[in-house]
Amino acid sequence: MIRECTNEDMQMISEYLSGEVYGRAILAAVNAYGFAERFQTVYVDVEAGQCEGVYLWLHGNLFLYSKKNKVEIDFLEQMFGIEAPELVAGRKDNVNIVSWLLTDYFREETGKMPVVRDRTGAVVEGVEAAGDGGDIWCVLSREELEDGRKVR
Repeated sequence: MIRECTNEDMQMISEYLSGEVYGRAILAAVNAYGFAERFQTVYVDVEAGQCEGVYLWLHGNLFLYSKKNKVEIDFLEQMFGIEAPELVAGRKDNVNIVSWLLTDYFREETGKMPVVRDRTGAVVEGVEAAGDGGDIWCVLSREELEDGRKVR
């Protein structure tokens, strides 16, 4: 079951997200902005009391992480019906599933976490460094990217 995170979920998602760079980037945003900011919403997928995935909406961008690649496509389809993300970023196998829904987006693999921008275009601080760790990020974007940055 996917639901919005609350402060009571902090320990569970901290443990779940602390491993790979994709999870650590989501955790950095949660630590920086918490669960109460209007520009950020965190969803957790919990099955039998265990965390199966985390979805972070940050300024219209989606970051997702599922260790077992159990991305909930029905949930995302509903969310995209409300608002299509500017970009989607995460581990390649997770993002590949999302690409089935966003067929007109540009796709890129990069060694750096993509730059996160707010709705005015300003760079969001405090998240990017947590996402750099040598792993390959897969990014879907409305606009063409080069090394995680907009080309135009």
